[in-house]
Amino acid sequence: MLKKMILGVAVVSLVLAAPSLAHDPPDLIIPAAQFPAGSEPIIDGNPVEWGPISVETYGSVGELLFPVGAATKEGRVLENAGQGEINPADFQIRHKLGWSPNTNMFYWHTEVYDDLHVVSRLDPGKFWVDDSIEYGFNFKHQAIDDQVYNKGDVSTQFTYKWTVPPLEGQYEFLNPRPERVWLLDGTKWLNMEYTFDGDEFGESTYYYEVSITPIEELPNTEDATEDQAVEGILQEGMVVHWGNMISDTDSDFIGTEDQIRETQWSTAPSGAAGRSSTDVLLAPIDPGITFVEQSGATAVEAASWANIKAQYR
Repeated sequence: MLKKMILGVAVVSLVLAAPSLAHDPPDLIIPAAQFPAGSEPIIDGNPVEWGPISVETYGSVGELLFPVGAATKEGRVLENAGQGEINPADFQIRHKLGWSPNTNMFYWHTEVYDDLHVVSRLDPGKFWVDDSIEYGFNFKHQAIDDQVYNKGDVSTQFTYKWTVPPLEGQYEFLNPRPERVWLLDGTKWLNMEYTFDGDEFGESTYYYEVSITPIEELPNTEDATEDQAVEGILQEGMVVHWGNMISDTDSDFIGTEDQIRETQWSTAPSGAAGRSSTDVLLAPIDPGITFVEQSGATAVEAASWANIKAQYR
């Protein structure tokens, strides 16, 4: 009942916004759970805050995802794969989304089971060859082709990409213009933490937690400063664009890069490279959720990864 009610609100919001706003898939709107004040996630990779939140209502799972990216091209592993044709014995993905008007942050949690976690690329800068996570965010809810990335005077689409653990100090790959140190992981604008169960480089489940302070637009120049960023203010009932692509590599680097990548999955057919094309509704507080109130006790658990990240800035 709650899910249907939320989707109804979302459809009304879209109609009132503008008919030219394209999204992908056209029939999908994912509600983001609103965290009450004091219940916002502590970004430490521990998914405890996400436990009470239903993935069926506020997220997406493997059987709903689309094969995207280079792995689906002719002659690749997924040449003939369709939506949801993911092998759960090899790879499983669960996304959950949230937001808070109190922190003005957008949150997401991704859980990835993999029968073999691979971080062994020959070139540390080519993160996309390894197991990796890629996301995009467009606060202005622009049509896909209107989102400004690395062209024009301003940037309105931002992508966040990681592969962990770090390889030769490299794990974070952001766009546009990754030289902006003030915009990197561990700042007001972005935080990512992860934990895992199982074998770090074998069969395992990785838990990724991310928070961003949304940017509406930013000058597309190398010397753009933090005070030039126009912060987007999140509001209940708003619809934003979010994107994702999760890549699976199960290879010892035999063949081309595209052949090495086993599978790549997204909530959108156009979601390659984490393109922000999926509609997300900033939902009202769900009275059916018993949220986890935060005490700050897990902050210490995040310190070790925070110290590791600091070495790479």
